[in-house]
Amino acid sequence: MPNFAIVPLFFMGVDFRAVKSGKVILPVFWFVYFVVPLLIVLSGFKQLWQVRRMQLRGLRYSPLSFAVVNVGLMGLITIIYVVLTEGIMALVTDFSWLRNFKLMQFQGISALLVLFIINFLGIFLLLIIQTTIGHFNAPLGIIIPFSLCILTIYTTWKYNPFNSLMLLRVNKNNILLLLATTLLMLIVYLITNRYSELDY
Repeated sequence: MPNFAIVPLFFMGVDFRAVKSGKVILPVFWFVYFVVPLLIVLSGFKQLWQVRRMQLRGLRYSPLSFAVVNVGLMGLITIIYVVLTEGIMALVTDFSWLRNFKLMQFQGISALLVLFIINFLGIFLLLIIQTTIGHFNAPLGIIIPFSLCILTIYTTWKYNPFNSLMLLRVNKNNILLLLATTLLMLIVYLITNRYSELDY
């Protein structure tokens, strides 16, 4: 692999054969890439509601409408993060490598776009999990997404939606599983906020 290819350095991950043989080295760049957005958000939405609850209720914001705004903010944070990081990676990577980059049946710029969509879904799902669990227990809201990333590295469970975040494991089925899991967790997050008072 050429030294000027930054994308595989961050997103190659660990293949299933290495996990089965027990020779897994933690992909530090991969782990850090997907954990940084969690550290950016932490329990910010919970704190925002605690500080502004009376004002928001006076403006007739229901917990559900607050949750919908939170989803939009999580999406915006994810888009900005992925565009900035992957844009910088693309700029410092040799163009000839980018032109030959393949992801499933896609090649070149279209493969980068698919990678962008996959990473967006993965980070968005991690943020939704963090915020949903953080609704009930803030420390667990941080610990569980971290644990899911680590479990993804060291397990071979083929129905793990985060498998598609590694180039060595990505396929059409786990991308669809990632999309379905993201939509399901989005619904769970909205329902959780709809039927609760958000009294963190």
